[in-house]
Amino acid sequence: MRLGLISDIHGNLRALRAVLNEFEGMELDSIHCLGDMIGYLHQSSQVIDEIANSKIQTIMGNHEATLLGTVPCSPERWKEYNMETVREHLSESQRAWLSGLKVSRMMEIDARKCAFFHGSPWNPLEEYIYPDSSRFDEFPALGYGVIFLGHTHRQMLKQVGGVTILNPGSCGLPRDGSSGASAAVYDSSNGKATFIHAEYDVAATIDEAKLSKASMAAIERLAQGCGT
Repeated sequence: MRLGLISDIHGNLRALRAVLNEFEGMELDSIHCLGDMIGYLHQSSQVIDEIANSKIQTIMGNHEATLLGTVPCSPERWKEYNMETVREHLSESQRAWLSGLKVSRMMEIDARKCAFFHGSPWNPLEEYIYPDSSRFDEFPALGYGVIFLGHTHRQMLKQVGGVTILNPGSCGLPRDGSSGASAAVYDSSNGKATFIHAEYDVAATIDEAKLSKASMAAIERLAQGCGT
């Protein structure tokens, strides 16, 4: 099976559509979103609609949990995440859809157990697993053959004790110097992953964000070319 993987869209509708356009010509069996559809940028409501009205299999991220009140958030973070604007534009049906999302998903693909988390297997919403994480030796004991993670906004592929650990990076707000919208494709038939950098009109997104109440930190990051 060929799986499309996206994460951390953060209200960047143009980036999401660029990735989905790339996916269209790749003969994928399914598409999976690893959370954080909302926050930071200015089109969280539209991103929710795009995902909810599709066949994309989706789990919750820490930004969704923050909005719903299940993850604590300081006033400073709330402002940086642009959550007040997100809440103002969210409909009751959208909030209900977000509330119904699970924080993880497990499935078997080609006789390999696969797990999907936003953060980590031990803390599905908030733990960061960076490429230099000290926890990689703990992954084989979990019993999964493939583990998909998001949250760090950095693309990553690791092989540890027979376990494939894949992070597609951030679709809407990369922090690893990637150009364009980051995503990935995993092919279970050969265990290979392909990283994607879908180009889109970043300048137009920045202009729109400046006219809205988007996070200035996010706008500045996009203006710097999605750098670190």
